[in-house]
Amino acid sequence: MNQKSAECMSRKILEDNGAKVADKAKMILLEDPALKELREPLQFISENWRDITPALISLSCEAVGGKTEETYDVALAMCLMNLGFTTWDDIIDNAQSKTFKPTLFGKFGQGITIIVGGIASAKGFTILNDSKIENGKRKKIVKLIWKLWSKMATVETSTLRMRTQGTLSSNKKFWKIKSEALDLGTCLKIGAIIGNGSNNEINHLGKYGEYLGIILALQQDFQVSVNLTLELAEKIRNNRLPYSIIWASEHSKPFKLELETLKQKSVIDDVSIKEFIKLFLDTAIIYNIENKIKKYKKLAEKELNYRAATNASQSLKSFLNIQSRTFHHEFPSK
Repeated sequence: MNQKSAECMSRKILEDNGAKVADKAKMILLEDPALKELREPLQFISENWRDITPALISLSCEAVGGKTEETYDVALAMCLMNLGFTTWDDIIDNAQSKTFKPTLFGKFGQGITIIVGGIASAKGFTILNDSKIENGKRKKIVKLIWKLWSKMATVETSTLRMRTQGTLSSNKKFWKIKSEALDLGTCLKIGAIIGNGSNNEINHLGKYGEYLGIILALQQDFQVSVNLTLELAEKIRNNRLPYSIIWASEHSKPFKLELETLKQKSVIDDVSIKEFIKLFLDTAIIYNIENKIKKYKKLAEKELNYRAATNASQSLKSFLNIQSRTFHHEFPSK
């Protein structure tokens, strides 16, 4: 399967299993007449944001024999909570742009971003509270969500402190990546809970979600590190460095010197960024990321092999395989 076919299959898995919820999540705040003063930023979100978690929640539910339609409300709630996380995280990281586009924070500023993040989270909790799932399942889900939110708060607080102290090593940054992967792990657990999965099934699918989350985060981290747009220059100036760049600076003196030089510049031009990326790619970082992706792919596959394969678990495995191959195709080792 070539890369284009793999990407099409990946999109098909997400669309076939989560399009209805993902589409609703993009529009639900925009369509609320009470939020007309926020129409412009909410329109921006509807055009530039789409969550993959509805499909994964649905597949997790189906994998344990549940009815996927029962995940609708909770998946919608999780989408909106994830939107809240994303917008606030951009403020913490001072991220004006991502993947060649401005963020909500970059386009509308801190105040609007805080408001939208709060509204999205509040709407998510309201939908969860009003959902028609049985009380026992709701209590388990609420407990998982609180565990996730409290963990994320702890991680962000620790990260901010380490940045201030100048002690954010690649090991600490990777710890942050693994901690944030609890988000996908929580979503997979929620799907299994709704589908009446056993504790064993819930835990296996949750671990699969965490490992998948690490793979996706590593891919995005590396893409930022070779991004020729303003995003990379912003991260260097603000000392909000991706794991890949921190690791490379710890393993290459020439690259570290170039990084320290760029940090001192008030304006980082395109020529400097291109030279920086060339030195970056001359390190062993591609091998490092590729080996980590292979490791977590194997661990994720092991979590799916705990029981006989179903159509849903096969879809989860296919999605995993596609994501793990993506990095190799985009950034082949020398």
